[in-house]
Amino acid sequence: MLKAFRLYARRAFTFVEMSMSVAIALLVFLMIYRFMSTTRMHYMYGTVNLQNLQEARMAINYLRRDFSCATPYIAGQGQVGFFTMQKAQNFVFETTGWTATAGVNLIKCDSDSLSIPKFAFGSPDEDPRIEYVTYTYEPGNILSRKLLDASGNLRKEVKFSGIENVEFKLYTHKLNANVPVLWVKLLVHDKSTYGSDEIGKALEVTASISSPFINSLVNHRNWRFETGHKEL
Repeated sequence: MLKAFRLYARRAFTFVEMSMSVAIALLVFLMIYRFMSTTRMHYMYGTVNLQNLQEARMAINYLRRDFSCATPYIAGQGQVGFFTMQKAQNFVFETTGWTATAGVNLIKCDSDSLSIPKFAFGSPDEDPRIEYVTYTYEPGNILSRKLLDASGNLRKEVKFSGIENVEFKLYTHKLNANVPVLWVKLLVHDKSTYGSDEIGKALEVTASISSPFINSLVNHRNWRFETGHKEL
């Protein structure tokens, strides 16, 4: 009888063995929880990027189209003098050397905004008309594109959401100083979707945009702006 009891006692778990078993089980569950939590966070972050990446890509497509049709606006000779027109031939973008002049609107680029006079498609007559497009960053993670008439009245507006920050810059590459390039950086990260700043980091989307038309204006200044433009 005593021998059988001892054999039964040997088959039972000791307190140390039970404690180790519980600790190992808790460690395994903790590892599984952390893995599932990390996977969920990455999935949520990827979902945020996917939703807003489409908005950023659409904004860049609009920028490519507008910048490729951009041109400095100079009124006709009946509205501006000959010397003003000749002076404007030396400028395409607003720089420190340019003084604001009535009847002349140049391409303006700031760090968080862009103003582009551009040729309008579907002009009512044979003469090309000029319309104005502005890009501005607004509170609420929104990049706004506004199409304006000659008086500055809003004709159409498109808003791109989920944009945390915007940066515009004009530069020329050292390998080819005759080609102006518009550099755009958009930070895509909609914090409001899940209400947390810890879901990943903002996705940086950049694009370098050049315009054959602007290249021609910059490199052939001697013949442009002979008759001026008309506003839409």
